[in-house]
Amino acid sequence: MTIKLTRVQFFLLMFIMQTAFVYVSFQNLVIENGKRDSTLQFLITALVFYLLLLFFERTYQYFILNPVTRFLYILYWFYYLHAFVVNTLYILSSWVFPNTPNAVLVFLLLSVCYYASVSRAETAVNIGVVMIPMLVIFFLFLFLSIPDLEVTNLFPLMQEPVDRWIKGILFSTNAFSGVEVYLILRKYVMQSETINRRILLIYASFLTAFYMVSLLFTIMYFAIEEINIISEPILYILNSQEVTFVKRLDIFFIYIWVSWTIIGIVNHVLVIRLVYFQQKRKYEKFQQLVFFTVMGISACFFVNITMQQIFKHSLLYINLVFAIVLPIIIISVNKLRGRSQFDSSK
Repeated sequence: MTIKLTRVQFFLLMFIMQTAFVYVSFQNLVIENGKRDSTLQFLITALVFYLLLLFFERTYQYFILNPVTRFLYILYWFYYLHAFVVNTLYILSSWVFPNTPNAVLVFLLLSVCYYASVSRAETAVNIGVVMIPMLVIFFLFLFLSIPDLEVTNLFPLMQEPVDRWIKGILFSTNAFSGVEVYLILRKYVMQSETINRRILLIYASFLTAFYMVSLLFTIMYFAIEEINIISEPILYILNSQEVTFVKRLDIFFIYIWVSWTIIGIVNHVLVIRLVYFQQKRKYEKFQQLVFFTVMGISACFFVNITMQQIFKHSLLYINLVFAIVLPIIIISVNKLRGRSQFDSSK
């Protein structure tokens, strides 16, 4: 299986996969652990993210997966998607469909994902375009909360101990999870489309600003002591806004978020397909059906607050391993051996 990506398509895929699952909830753990200094801690993490993109751009040709690492990454992406399918079911059952069985919700959610995933690869590549106007609407309504914000909540700064800073920086990395897909997708970008430092800086700055707005709004809207009991702060902020033409603004935006999540799942499955079906395999659609079926059945057993906390904390360290540590090891080993994607068919 192969695809051809323009530079815009490439970064749109990156953006959707890096925001779809964590945008409405990542603020909780960052502020809970970093307190008021979480904005500064997040900026440090964003700088590291940009440097990591520069490193990946210079060395992506050495990121070659063997059967073992290919299996590990597919297993990691399954766990990652599984965690956020559970999270989606939890939010839907809590906010919108409290009386609907989880089996029905997961069937509706994953059947749409499966249909999009077994379609042409171009469908998964371009489906993210529909999110652009939705995100514009999302931000316009988020800014309705400006009169309720307390700027003084941001201060004082630089008052937290070192252990708070370490935790805040660590949990800020959740905002940049999924960066490893850069190494998978980069080789599919057309050779005529150059990616340089300026392009990477623009993308990293846009993603940082996108998250920073939500982080600032959360700190200014809630008292620091309230954050640890609010799992989806952005949805709570939207819930508090009153407009005449929508009775429940939060539900309206949950539907946008669910669409965002579906597109994120479809894009991640595209990456899995590119890795798993790199070699010709039989019964591709059936294997994807098994993938979604196993995910859906297992997800129904984990929809509770305890598993939510386990997933959130475990994914932090698992993401660091598969997004940073393992790619650096793979790239270093292949560079020492002189193996690259340009001279290897594996």
